[in-house]
Amino acid sequence: MARAGRELSKQVAVCLNKLYKLQNSKWLELIQRSGEYAVIPYLVPFLSSDDQMLEMTAENTISDLLRRCPPNELVWLSEQMREHLPYAYRENNRRWTQLTTATMASWGQSVHPVKWIMASFHRDGYVREAAVKRMVLNRDGSEIPFLLIRTNDWVSSIRFRAYKALQQRIHEHNADIFIQNIALVQRLVDCGREHRERYDALIEAIYELLRRPECATALQAGMQAEEPYIRRFCFQLGLPCDHLDTEQLLQWALQDSDSSIRIWAARQVSQQLQGDSLLSALEYMRHDSFPPVRREALEQLSDGFPEQAVPYVQSALLDRNAVVREVARRCISRVQPLNLVEFYLDMIWNEEAYPFQLAAALYGLGETGQAEDAEVIAEERNHPEVAVRKAVIRGLARLDIRSYGHVLRAALFDPQPGISREAVPAIQRHIYLLNREEWLHGLLEKHPRHVHRNLFRLLPAYERWEQLDMLLDILNQETLSWIRQAAGHQLNRWIHQSNRGFHMRPSGETADHLLDKLKACERRMDSNKAHMLRWMIMS
Repeated sequence: MARAGRELSKQVAVCLNKLYKLQNSKWLELIQRSGEYAVIPYLVPFLSSDDQMLEMTAENTISDLLRRCPPNELVWLSEQMREHLPYAYRENNRRWTQLTTATMASWGQSVHPVKWIMASFHRDGYVREAAVKRMVLNRDGSEIPFLLIRTNDWVSSIRFRAYKALQQRIHEHNADIFIQNIALVQRLVDCGREHRERYDALIEAIYELLRRPECATALQAGMQAEEPYIRRFCFQLGLPCDHLDTEQLLQWALQDSDSSIRIWAARQVSQQLQGDSLLSALEYMRHDSFPPVRREALEQLSDGFPEQAVPYVQSALLDRNAVVREVARRCISRVQPLNLVEFYLDMIWNEEAYPFQLAAALYGLGETGQAEDAEVIAEERNHPEVAVRKAVIRGLARLDIRSYGHVLRAALFDPQPGISREAVPAIQRHIYLLNREEWLHGLLEKHPRHVHRNLFRLLPAYERWEQLDMLLDILNQETLSWIRQAAGHQLNRWIHQSNRGFHMRPSGETADHLLDKLKACERRMDSNKAHMLRWMIMS
């Protein structure tokens, strides 16, 4: 699937067609406002236009769009520049595709820098080499991302020039530029060109630069960058640096919006912090929205601060996440003996408990209790809070589904979508709770649409030929059109899955029964599908 920004919007496509047809710079101005960098390959031919105004506007437009293009998308843009443009644009593109070094020599020193940048993406190696020769004369840092791309060029002379130029630019004045283009630096790690060790040396030299004390400001700025991958790199590179405040760095990382950064920081705190600083960080991690971070906090609290951890671990026994509850139960056994069933029962019977605590306690009792505890859970099956009723369904399914199967069947037809969906996995594991007549009756009755969808979700749990029998029943009935359509999709899926594995053919009586039903609903389906089903039943 194409990434966002790699396809032209309809509005820009219209402006582009107008631009090629009318050759008017106002369409370039409209394209520039869109900020869509995917249009750049279509605008490059206008860098060689005979109309000076059109050429100048194209230079400014491409330059502005390049600034909006994320560095990690520049490689894709470079590849797109070497693709053939669509048929409608080839004639206008000829002057650029046939660009030569002789033409470039006539550009002069005052030419717009974007021309050299676009030439470094050209399909002709001589043109790219000439562009790199000119770009290395720039010293403002804007050339660095394009030199990083050309460092992996398939022409060895271009690689050599770009590599040497980058070596000369590894100094603190360019630290922020290397950080902003770190995706292009890290791309070299995976490049498979010859002289792989040279890439390793270049990458390590850049990393060593960013670790220096004089680059600390740039590294800290990268920790607040908009792109998560830049923040992640800066945090990981900066943690071992002695000149950076480790506690402050980890505090920023634990507050980051990216969950992968927070879990990385959570795994570092016990190694980097001690005493009150560590305890403060772990207390903060307890309230993180990402369950793996909360899990790390519990494990480190119980290991490093067993006495202080008791109230925190008890609180986590009522966490909304099942894995965190399981970790809390394992941790509580290390810090304080506790009867978990009694703990959860006390919370269920506590009239002052909040609904989320009651729901967590019901989940917990279902995870730790015995069959006799299902009666306590069932008492809350009519609770007004949806979260509590969902917990009841899961708890009953775990502890005593045979005695409370009727509760799960009723939940399947509940008008609340979440309740109905919660009953599906439990009934799938115990499909005997819903026989085929009840299944068919549920689809034919007037229920909310989510109930009908959940009934279809249960279909794969039935025996293979019984599934076909049930689907043919639906197609034979006069019911809602969308239900017949859904049954048709399920039938296609059934045929597809049957063709992918070996299955026993039905008995003679079952086969005759299925053929009769197929004949009755044959007019409602495609003739090829009917023929396929008849062959599958009889073969």
